[in-house]
Amino acid sequence: MALLSGLSLIAMALAAGFAYGHVYGGLIDSGSPEGTYRNLQSSALLFRYGIGAWGAIVLLDLLVAGSLHGFLREVHPRLSSLTALIRVVYAFVLLAAVAHLVEALALMETAAPPAEVLRALQRFETVWSQGLILFGFHLLGLGYLTLRARFVPSFFGGLLLVAGTCYTGIHLGRTVFPSHAESISMMETVASVPMALSEIGFAFWLLYRGVGRRFSQPVASLS
Repeated sequence: MALLSGLSLIAMALAAGFAYGHVYGGLIDSGSPEGTYRNLQSSALLFRYGIGAWGAIVLLDLLVAGSLHGFLREVHPRLSSLTALIRVVYAFVLLAAVAHLVEALALMETAAPPAEVLRALQRFETVWSQGLILFGFHLLGLGYLTLRARFVPSFFGGLLLVAGTCYTGIHLGRTVFPSHAESISMMETVASVPMALSEIGFAFWLLYRGVGRRFSQPVASLS
């Protein structure tokens, strides 16, 4: 379960870097509907690949929810189940958000006005941001479980609790106080370091744990 969780989390980080960092960040200009429209027209295939990467992220989220539940179930069965369920719900919220990316592509292909295409993209951002509130609660549950688990370094539990608080607080703030979006974005920039360290660091530790356990198993006798 640790090996599966670690590999899935690392694959998810790579897919997110491509889908959001490279494709979405490179093509979408929220201040320029016309510029965004031109970018989508000239890079429609790349945008489709980005949508495919988002779909892979949804599937990986479901896989991580199950594998982390299996890894931490013995610590607290009910909380582990609840933590996994929250991530499953988040994955379906993310899927609903990705549907707006498909909508934006369809609008662009039917020559809809650029402003209408940009509104569909903004709906993606809004729904995803609301889903990340849930994701923060998932990390809070995961942080508490790792703190209680004697087989996980408590350092990761603390980082996950900080990251969960940041995710939930930042995206709840965006939902409740939309007029303070610029200040909230600055807070997110500062908080992005512990948020990234918690997930990526925990992923590599899970990979190390899983590989170590795999190679430490005794070899069965052939006699």
